[in-house]
Amino acid sequence: MLDKIIGVEEAARLWNLSPGYIKNLCATGKLECKKIGKTWIILKDQPNPKNKTHTK
Repeated sequence: MLDKIIGVEEAARLWNLSPGYIKNLCATGKLECKKIGKTWIILKDQPNPKNKTHTK
């Protein structure tokens, strides 16, 4: 299970986006993620958000 999740920094490197943008996507519900304390836990196997049109 833990191999299917990543943090903000790893997601930023994986998707070539800034960590701040990743946090914003998490906060607005545009990524499959969960906040635990101050840390966003992101599902790794979702498509790159910059290739996706957001309708939420």
